[in-house]
Amino acid sequence: MPRNENIHNRVESSPTAPCLSVVIATYNRCDVLKETLRRLDRQTLAHDRFEVIVVDDGSPDATAATVNAIAKSVSFPLRYLHHENRGPGYTENIGIKAAKHELLLLIADDIWSHPNLLTEHIDYHLKYPQSKFGVLGSVSQSSDLSKTVLHNYWDPFQFDRFEHGQEVDGVYFHACNISVKRDFLINNGLFLERKGAAHEDIELGYRLACKGLRLIYNKNASAVHHHAETLDGICARAFERGRNFDLLLNSLPPAFALPLYKIFSPEAGFRQLFRMFPRELMRLSLFNSFSVRYFWRPTLAAAENGGLARLAASQLAYRGIAGHYLRAGFREMKKQRKLTT
Repeated sequence: MPRNENIHNRVESSPTAPCLSVVIATYNRCDVLKETLRRLDRQTLAHDRFEVIVVDDGSPDATAATVNAIAKSVSFPLRYLHHENRGPGYTENIGIKAAKHELLLLIADDIWSHPNLLTEHIDYHLKYPQSKFGVLGSVSQSSDLSKTVLHNYWDPFQFDRFEHGQEVDGVYFHACNISVKRDFLINNGLFLERKGAAHEDIELGYRLACKGLRLIYNKNASAVHHHAETLDGICARAFERGRNFDLLLNSLPPAFALPLYKIFSPEAGFRQLFRMFPRELMRLSLFNSFSVRYFWRPTLAAAENGGLARLAASQLAYRGIAGHYLRAGFREMKKQRKLTT
């Protein structure tokens, strides 16, 4: 019997198999969200075993009309909640509190699930029934995205670093495809409620790990990320993540948080600086203000039109540019802190 059928039968026939609430925080992505919900309607899990809660963070587009129209055609319970723009943490928390079932699955509005996603999450919770266990599913880039050079190389999640079934650190609490027991989350801490999308899931994961959270990676609980990227967009988001780094420094020890993001800063402490120094020299030689401005950005922009510029395109190049802007945003954050103290 194929694996998918085995999993399906085990979950459906188990008297202890929990039901699941899928929470989707969304903002201004109604076209992509429409397909996200359609993919959930193709799940192999019986549709009376799960609900979907879409929480709209004040979208100015047609999100409300889109969700209300889809609710009439899907066969699972679908609820739509709306509030004025308050940020992703507040939005996630609204959905978590509204959830009815024992298990919570948090996915992003641009995550398109494979048919066995929900069954795989529940199956792993049957294997790890203790309240402290959560399940991190896998996410890869969608093959339906436009065939650009950037899309060939850019992978914001890098789930291929994990082995199937391994336990991963709590800071990998990626709210794009992760399931936890609802009571554990309610009892041990929710997302920080702050405007601006940066680090809120990693910060929560660190706090939950301090309360005993254990995350198991299930490669078979899979989905794809359908988010069209541009070089300018990657740079802008990386800069904002750096500017919002104080959210992490308020909760995580600097000696842990700064090396996690490869930020070379005195707050990390002498031991971490000593470890990071060789790589920092390499990064500065390759991705500094001059090289990024006058070589990397124009070259990678030109790579989309073909020619020799394509030879410079690589995962290292795109991540190097993003890292440069992250550190630039971090320096801006530190400057603003000095001005306000």
